[in-house]
Parts: sequence; structure tokens; C-alpha cells
Amino acid sequence: MLWLIGVLAAAQFARMAVVAPLMRTTLGLTLSQAGWLISLLEVGGALFGFVAGLALARVSVHRFLLLGLAILAGTGLVEAIATGATTLFVARAAEGIGYLFVVIAAPTAIAATASDAIRPRALALWSTFVPVGIAAGAAVSGFLLTVTSMRGTALVWVSLVVASGVLVARFRIAGSAIHAIRLPAPAAWVSTFGFGLYTIFISALTMLLPSFLIEQAGATMGQSALSAACASLGVLPATAAAMLVMRNDRMSARRSATIAAVSLLAAVPFVLALYRIDGLALLTRAALAVLAVTVSGLVPPIVFARLPQLAGATTPDDPRIATANGLITQFGAGGALIGPPLGGLIVGWSGWSGLGVAASLLLIAMLAAFVLAEMIGAGAARLSVGYAAPK
Repeated sequence: MLWLIGVLAAAQFARMAVVAPLMRTTLGLTLSQAGWLISLLEVGGALFGFVAGLALARVSVHRFLLLGLAILAGTGLVEAIATGATTLFVARAAEGIGYLFVVIAAPTAIAATASDAIRPRALALWSTFVPVGIAAGAAVSGFLLTVTSMRGTALVWVSLVVASGVLVARFRIAGSAIHAIRLPAPAAWVSTFGFGLYTIFISALTMLLPSFLIEQAGATMGQSALSAACASLGVLPATAAAMLVMRNDRMSARRSATIAAVSLLAAVPFVLALYRIDGLALLTRAALAVLAVTVSGLVPPIVFARLPQLAGATTPDDPRIATANGLITQFGAGGALIGPPLGGLIVGWSGWSGLGVAASLLLIAMLAAFVLAEMIGAGAARLSVGYAAPK
């Protein structure tokens, strides 16, 4: 249920992206304004992710999750009835706060609720909520617009959020007690920074992919959009593969570092071939993009699965898990905001081939961050024995 709530929250990205062309017509928005309207959902995480993680320890997971869903429902209702751009932008920014609360509280609740045997797999599954949510949001919103209006589409999503809130309210979540605020261990800071680098990489690759395929491979709008969707969903088989190698709650630092190294280094040739080899057919370029996302996509589930241990948590409801989730949200949201415009600047400076080099360097930087995090975590584990200690 918690994963589905995350998918529902992430679907609000695609919901706004699908209706943005209609809003441009009805409200007179520019293309730039429409882009900001979509990305504003990440502003809350980029600005307040870590602070929200600290607050979560003092509010309790259950209340935080309910508050986030209430904000999503309320702001979604305002967006449905808004008649002016100002109201719409303010509501969307506030919606980002609700989204932030949900995506911090849900994985914290998963860590507290899941048994030791399945916790790493459950957190790895959680790492897929954004691509699955975007795919589901686009598909459902597109269908709803064929049978109802833009306002009706928004109201359906509000109804789904309200229904999920009712379910959450009926069931208490384990580990919802209020704790003292505790900062995560240094290894978690390094690991979540590496995740921020990953989101810069993945958002630049997937968000700019339609433009790249249109310019370099002669793709149509429909072909480029389908290719981007397939690339985004490439993380699903990667997550399934990562879950297969997760044997227990104390997945070793050595195994994690090895998987990260192999997957990130293996993705480099696909990225370089995608952007730097001329004359490739559309299907070949699309396949290279999917392969780059799939192979590098082994890393996020490992990061989420390892985060409680690297944070130094000694119990499943340790407050350091909440603050670490706030930290990974902050870095992840910041990367999602930075990635597309930074990629666009690089293309403007040195062409698409320059983006291939920059993306490859990001993969190497990610690898360095994740290996360093595991080294720091392994060193700390030798000094203590407990929940956080890897085998």
C-alpha cells in the first residue's frame, strides 16, 4: 500500500505534464511557464527535504503521511477550480510540500514495518515509485481527458488521493512513535549525494531524449515520447535484478559496492554510443537509451536498501532513517531540478556529443561517491555491532 501511495504521488508529475498544453491555451501560459508548473512539484524537496526529515522524527510517520496526502488533495482541488495562473502556481508549489511529506514518510514507514527478511527488497521496490508513477499518471490522465474535461481529470486524481488517505487513517503504522532528532551517519550523506548525481544524470538523459531523437534521428513527436517512456521504465528490470541479489537485511558493503561499480561502468559505453556515434537508426538510439537507464538503474534500489544501515540506524524505527530519507529526497529533488537545464546548457556549449561525455563523467562521479560511502560505512561498522552493521 505504501508503494502505491508513492506511485500516486509521483503520478502528479505526469498529470500536470499531460494537461499542460490545455492549460497553455486556457490560461495563456508560455512554454517556459508550463515547464515550471510541472517541475514545481520538486521544489519542496529541493528546498526542505532534510528539514522535513528532521521534523518527521518529532511528528510521527503516520501523521506526516496523512498531512502530506491532505495537502496533495487540497492543492489538487484548488488546481482543478483555478481560473488564474497565479493561483495555479501557488497551489502547485504548495502541492510540492505535500509530495515531500509523502515521499519521506512512506519509505520511513516501510523500513519500520517490513520484517528483516524483506526490508531491503521492500525499499528497493520503493525506489521505482517515480518512473512507475510517471508512466501511470500519463496513461490515466491521457485516458481521462478523452472521457472528461481537464477539471474532471484533476478531480479524479483528488478522489484517488482522498481514498488513499482514508486507508492510511484506518491503519496504524508501526514505528509511528515520536523520537528525538538524530542526524544520519557520514556514510549516508555521501551515499545520498551520490544519488543526487544519479538524478542529475537520469533526468538529463530522459527529459532531453525526445529533443535529441527528433534532432539526431528524425523521430516524430510520438516516437520520441514513446522512446522516453520506455527509457524511464528501464529501471524496472534493473530493480527486479537488484532485488534478486538482496538476501537479507544486512546486505554486505562489498556486494553493494561491486554491483554499483559494475553497473555504472557498464553504462558508460551505452551513453557514449548514444550521443557520440553518428548515423545510428532511431531504434538503435532508443535501445541504447533504454540500456543505459536499465544498467545504471541497478544503483538506486541498492542505495535505498542500504540507506538505513549507512545512516547508522540500530532499530527499524530509528529516527536516523527519517532524516536520511529527508536527505535523499533533498539531493534527489535538487538533481531532478538541475539535470534538464544543465544538460541543455551543455548541449548549447558543446553539442549532443558533449552531453555524452558529461553524462559519462557523472557516472564515474556516482561510482566514486557510492564506493566511498560503503568504505565509510564499513569502517563505522567495525566500531559497533547492531542493525547497521553489514556482514
